[in-house]
Amino acid sequence: MNTYGLSESVVFSLKYFNFDRFMLHNQNFIKFTLGILILGFASIAAEAQPQQAYERGLEELYRGNTTRALNTWYEAYQEPGGIDSRIGFEYIRAVTENNLRGYYNQATEMYYQAIMMGTGINSRVALRQEIERIQPIIGEGIYRQWTTWWDEQNSDLQTDMRGYWIQVDPTPSDVANERLMEHWTRIATARNRFTKNGSTVYGTDERALIYIRYGEPDRSQTGILTLQSFSIMPWLENQLLRSVSGEDSPNGDMMPMPTRELDDLNRIEDVIYEFHQYPEYEIWFYDRLTPERGENVPIIFGTDTQTGEFALQKSVSSFIPERAFYPERQRDDQQLEFTRAGITPALILQLIYYEQLVQVDSFFENRLQALQDQVLEQGMDALQGMDLTFKAETSSLLAQQLARAPRQKSTYRSQIPEIPLGVHQYRFLNEQNEPEIITYVESEPREAFLIDYYRNRNRSELETDFGNGANASELFSFYELEHTLQVYDEKWNVVRSLSDMPELIIRRSSADESILSMFRFNQENKDNQSVSVKLMNYDPDTETVYDTPFPESLRGLNSLQFRQPEPLVSHSDSLEVADLVLGYEREGWETEPFSFHVANNQTIPFRETLYLHYEVYNLAWQPNGFTRFELTYRILPVEENGKIRTDETEFILTLNFTNEYQRVVEDLEIETTNLTPGLYDLRVFVVDTVTGQEKERTIRFEVVE
Repeated sequence: MNTYGLSESVVFSLKYFNFDRFMLHNQNFIKFTLGILILGFASIAAEAQPQQAYERGLEELYRGNTTRALNTWYEAYQEPGGIDSRIGFEYIRAVTENNLRGYYNQATEMYYQAIMMGTGINSRVALRQEIERIQPIIGEGIYRQWTTWWDEQNSDLQTDMRGYWIQVDPTPSDVANERLMEHWTRIATARNRFTKNGSTVYGTDERALIYIRYGEPDRSQTGILTLQSFSIMPWLENQLLRSVSGEDSPNGDMMPMPTRELDDLNRIEDVIYEFHQYPEYEIWFYDRLTPERGENVPIIFGTDTQTGEFALQKSVSSFIPERAFYPERQRDDQQLEFTRAGITPALILQLIYYEQLVQVDSFFENRLQALQDQVLEQGMDALQGMDLTFKAETSSLLAQQLARAPRQKSTYRSQIPEIPLGVHQYRFLNEQNEPEIITYVESEPREAFLIDYYRNRNRSELETDFGNGANASELFSFYELEHTLQVYDEKWNVVRSLSDMPELIIRRSSADESILSMFRFNQENKDNQSVSVKLMNYDPDTETVYDTPFPESLRGLNSLQFRQPEPLVSHSDSLEVADLVLGYEREGWETEPFSFHVANNQTIPFRETLYLHYEVYNLAWQPNGFTRFELTYRILPVEENGKIRTDETEFILTLNFTNEYQRVVEDLEIETTNLTPGLYDLRVFVVDTVTGQEKERTIRFEVVE
């Protein structure tokens, strides 16, 4: 026992969670806590067993028995009874703080259980704390929605939180969620490194808020802003001289400064020293956050002029006290009337500070040049308010750059070669008139394979082995390529998981390098889905060069999350048409289950005959026992601006069919030799001539040389 009468485990828990600081920065949370504490005593008996397991684990951690603590908590989650969410969150914290990668599967599972199955007051409080820990990477919109659901005790909160992590999981087919592990590893690192104050929910300074979003910066600069400027003061002397004479010296020489203006200059220097606080700064740069714009994203931290704490700053001008922008409010009769000359201490400090940072990055050099140009262009009579305008303008520029960046980014994901991945889905009705869907997963693992192969093999051996192409799966049995498709229910539980290991065909040329898997199953709902690809190398004589939480055998990956389309209508009295499937004939390249090569990318080689697979369902019977329908297809050119030339009439054909079945499955050859390279819309219009019901399907394709 300690001097406050608390067990060591309770002291450890309070030290970790830092409830006082958390509540200080979360007033709404305080109001809730006061209310639930009153109600909470009624549930103490029901929570006794999970509470004991939670504290026993903390005691083991406090004594340095990490493995024993993890086992205690894991066993508690296997026992019947209520789930204490604190255990799941403590488990993943202990695993990531100690870099116990062998426990990542259990940590992921227990984290999801903590979110979805927690019971009692302690679990409710722990879930609210977890929302605060996630807030930096989800943004304000999701954060507000989650806190609203938490207030309302809406179960959509738990589902959405779990769904968020599943959607950012780089390997959804595996148990461990590496992005979740990376998030908690960043929290552990931040707690150790960013300790200038404890202003965040992590008990750190605000550098943690950015670090947890993006990880280690590409480069950084630290220092203290001083008044040792080599050019600003001569510039200021020149500006004061201009304000007196109204013009430059006729022969270009510096005119002697009058006594009064020299006194004013000395007063300005005195006041600048009064407002200057020698702020400490740290500037981070992320060079690849917005690759489409090619801009660096500088993020500025430093001594806050209001609180004195080390915090995130809006701009360099934030290091200048607010009163330096309004010196006339502080002026007495003995002080310089700065506004008479249009000069404020803030303006001078801005020039001095930016001059010191020009070597750090071109952003600061450009801002300094912009401010100097404004001063020179407008002259001294127009300087009123320029300091505030420049401060707001620079803050806006930095905020816009950060807003264009993604909300969060994985460092580990970028260290593994990304395999290009595509998904193409087609909806049908099967012979039992039930909706089904065919999903093609296409990946291009060639580059990821070659990167790994070059690292582990002699280059000449590669030339000999592959020539114009080879089956790497046969040459090197330790390489595996895996495609996985998973379907989730409304609670993000996996209801279907399908995998395929296609042959790893590697060609010298990148043309036609896609490797295809086909998954076909009944479609019940408009469910969430994920597809993923992994390239593995199980050769024990090779090692990965990546220091990541992924399996050591992983050499390339990618994943996509999406929502599958609505199922087709399966009512027997409603005409329905399947999605159109386009392709062309290519010997040896038939795409299951069709007799031609499916062009999933909707690209048709010039002068090739176009194959169209269509299916019509639920045709009505005629009195003679046959069904009849009319099919019209049109091929309409699409201009570069996206406009469809609907007046084109050359590629139109109407066909009439009489059949013995209500379900028609056909391949139609469409002669396209007269189609020049370009973009086209193919429109298929089906009419059941018995009932008059109509259905239209459209697909866009491109003819290429």
